[in-house]
Amino acid sequence: MKNRISKNIVLVAALMLSTTACQLSEPLDDYKPLYSLDADNAIKNEASAELALTGVYSGFLQGSTNTGMPMLVLVPDIMSGYSINGTSSNSAEDVGLATNNPIATGAKRTQDIYALLYDIVNRSNWIIEKTTALGDNVFTTAGRKAEIIAEGKIMRALADFYLLRNFGQFYNINSEYGIVLRNSPVRDNIIPPRSTVAQTYASILADLDEGIANAPDLRSKKYTSKTFAKALKARVLLYMGKYQEAANLCQDVINASNANFRLATTYTEFFLDHTTTTIFSNPEILFGTAGEGSLGIGIGNNYSGTYAKMAQSYKDALAQTINVGGQTIICDNGIRNNSFPTNSKYGGFYTTKYRSNFVSGTNEMFYQMRMAEVYLILAEASARANNVVTEQALKAINTIRTRAGAKATGGNGFEIYPSNMTLSEFLKAVRYEKLAELYAEGGETWYDLIRYDYIDGGFSGGFKVSDVKASATNPDKFILPIPTESIDAGGKTVKQNPSY
Repeated sequence: MKNRISKNIVLVAALMLSTTACQLSEPLDDYKPLYSLDADNAIKNEASAELALTGVYSGFLQGSTNTGMPMLVLVPDIMSGYSINGTSSNSAEDVGLATNNPIATGAKRTQDIYALLYDIVNRSNWIIEKTTALGDNVFTTAGRKAEIIAEGKIMRALADFYLLRNFGQFYNINSEYGIVLRNSPVRDNIIPPRSTVAQTYASILADLDEGIANAPDLRSKKYTSKTFAKALKARVLLYMGKYQEAANLCQDVINASNANFRLATTYTEFFLDHTTTTIFSNPEILFGTAGEGSLGIGIGNNYSGTYAKMAQSYKDALAQTINVGGQTIICDNGIRNNSFPTNSKYGGFYTTKYRSNFVSGTNEMFYQMRMAEVYLILAEASARANNVVTEQALKAINTIRTRAGAKATGGNGFEIYPSNMTLSEFLKAVRYEKLAELYAEGGETWYDLIRYDYIDGGFSGGFKVSDVKASATNPDKFILPIPTESIDAGGKTVKQNPSY
């Protein structure tokens, strides 16, 4: 973040202001930032508020490798070791990320991620403030004013959460190292000090609660909704260690499953076909961001050799087994493993989850969150809340395994998990199930490793991240440094993370 974050919201050409609010809410993929309008004067009615809200969502549209998106989702997978550096990731910073020793000076990757997320926060703040100030009489769509504000708050919460888990000690609710909270638009060059982790989480939850109350039921899977706000809140509560609350919220989402939001019948139905637009409407998607598959700079290409490629360690992890009461149960040997074929051009493996030079079609979506994760959060949260493998937890994880093709328990191989698992065995199984199910979808695997390490013994006992990634031995380096440019610009009021 430089001396001044622009208070302008990037808007599209002025001729779009003459379109209807309904039209403005649709063409997110066509959003092209041509120039800026002063946010103080731009948001005057429902149509301009819709246009500005589209500008908030456009913050997650991906650019080239040298931008915050897709770096936001690629970096944690590199740090976990389940992906390795590609042909374009050869800078000192890239090497530092791969060896779990991120650098603070000249770190363009981290600058880009930091700037991307605070830009989304600032865009959200403008839409929240200016829409709140509008009179109800300028809205022709009943209830739309409250919905726009709620969508803005969900997007702010999502960006703040991503900031916290990348640049703050998200795993420790008592830590002073939260993020710089920005809940109003930037109008000057004053940068406040960091909030604590507890304060950061409180702000995120407050925004999500408004989203749950007032967001739309569903506009499109490319926009946020009440259901996504609930699911994201469950993820946040899991990170906070509020396990029973997280489990209850997940169960609510699952119980309310309908034609719009439910677990897909098969794992591959929304990953393998990028030749049609059906991937944008699958009921499993809670919220996603359309990629740029047709431009050759899509997430799939970045994951498939240019910046990162899947490592053998990922395949090895899915081939691991858990011994339960004489049974030898494999983590995964089915369709999820096969979603990462051999990369004959760059080495390693590529992913069919996205469109790439190896996968035909022009359609791809980055999955901000899927229903499968709700089931897996429920499994972990229910077990941790009760300190035992509950029936609820076992049912949740086995629902996902059954969908992936696991057989009934009782023998060896790819089977559902039995009820006689110990808590330790079960939590390990959940972690591997999330790896098999969600890998290459935002770095959840990396943050799980950090959480498990901290929960097991505060980074000093039990499971350790270094058990998976040998170079990940310094917990301070599990998170990224605050860009030094931002610290200098704020007169050093923002405290750097330890060990940087």
